[in-house]
Amino acid sequence: MTRVRRRIAAVALAAAGTAAGCGGEVGSAQSPLCSSVGRPGSPPVVLMAQSVPTASLIPCISLVPAGWSLRGFNAQNGRSDFRLGSDIAGSHAVDVVLVRGCDVRGATQVPTDQPGASRWERISSVGEGYRGIRYYRFPGGCVRYEFTLRGAAQAAPVNDVSLAVDFVSRVQLRALVADRSHGRLHLDP
Repeated sequence: MTRVRRRIAAVALAAAGTAAGCGGEVGSAQSPLCSSVGRPGSPPVVLMAQSVPTASLIPCISLVPAGWSLRGFNAQNGRSDFRLGSDIAGSHAVDVVLVRGCDVRGATQVPTDQPGASRWERISSVGEGYRGIRYYRFPGGCVRYEFTLRGAAQAAPVNDVSLAVDFVSRVQLRALVADRSHGRLHLDP
């Protein structure tokens, strides 16, 4: 790796480290993308993994449906989250929250769409939109999708979120972190 590329990589990692708590457009340095530079997990995904070190799975954005955008990202000790907004369902349509554990009392277990995780649903209201929480429980952690969908589409945007958010395993991230910490980050695709 050339000296210039090392500097670019160091600046990118430093910028990602200061991005915790900041919002941005999907695709920016603070976006928790499932893949980055041909490898699993952008720097914010690595920050999320560090915030909940027991979690075997880390949520990330794999696909951004038309009309959706990242509205915020935060990583702190014991909790990380990002918020997605929609021009149809509202600017604060869903919070995706990673924590060590979730209380699923009152929720219903349903078939999962994420390998290695059990899925639970709790619907609060359907009417002038949709309010509810989806839980994914897995070894060492839990992810909550906290829905506050507004408008006539009601629960229809839930499917958009199911397509947009995916998980990266901690095992996949280990090699990436090792490469970055040893200066072997390759910027070429």
